[in-house]
Amino acid sequence: MFRRQTNVIAPAFEALLKAHQLADIDGIYRYTAGDIITRSGSTEVRRVVLGSGSTAPIVFIKKYWISRPKQLWSGMFRGTFFGCPKARREYQNLAGLRTMGLDAPEPIAYGEERKAGWLVRSYLISDGVPAPKPLHEYIRGELMALTGDTRRQTRRMLIESLAAYTRRLHEQHFVHHDYFWRNILLSHGALDHFYLIDAHKGRLEMLGKDAPARAYDLAALDSAAPHFFSRTERLRFFLLYRGHRRLDAPDKALLRRTLALADPMRDRQLSRVIGRSKAPAS
Repeated sequence: MFRRQTNVIAPAFEALLKAHQLADIDGIYRYTAGDIITRSGSTEVRRVVLGSGSTAPIVFIKKYWISRPKQLWSGMFRGTFFGCPKARREYQNLAGLRTMGLDAPEPIAYGEERKAGWLVRSYLISDGVPAPKPLHEYIRGELMALTGDTRRQTRRMLIESLAAYTRRLHEQHFVHHDYFWRNILLSHGALDHFYLIDAHKGRLEMLGKDAPARAYDLAALDSAAPHFFSRTERLRFFLLYRGHRRLDAPDKALLRRTLALADPMRDRQLSRVIGRSKAPAS
């Protein structure tokens, strides 16, 4: 069967990947070292240390493959014949975010394999974020454990920083389309930098300030928030994001749209953050 492969590697990482037999799709799929972070029937994310010692590079290898025939048909409009495949789109999006001056893991390589034109395997390699902590783990853990003035100040700092980051993201016309807490990383627990991951759904859109596309990102971000943040805190985030002291008519329209989109997400996202038990707002 006709087989065609594409492998794109950032020049700075080419020698490193070749040294570890990770410079082509066959090598990627033979590779079994490292720790599996997530795995399903047709995807896998693996954390890999390339070398030894404290300074050895850490990379993440994300693989997509076809595990059942019906995925060939569903993939027709997701990169096989139309649109852009996940791995390639995420590589491009991560590079684009960094070009915009927004923090994101550095994209290292991506590859695709086609048989008779059908996309059957692909991969993405990205650089690791130093001492990463997903936002949902930080909120349910360290943030909830704080007390007194430290708790109030830290919550305020998180809300202000995340509002500013989200505003910058949308001002650059980028919509993530999967803007849940699990896809936002902190580095070393610092609240002044956020790193976006799982950006394969993201795209540049010529957004107006009140564009509906913004509402979905805001809804995803707010979906689990009522169980960890008060209504006042959530409103403060929205006003900071909008750059206003009070809600005006367009603000209210966007807020209503955001809450309507967030409502059906809440139970599922809460279960992903803390499990089935629910915690009261603080």
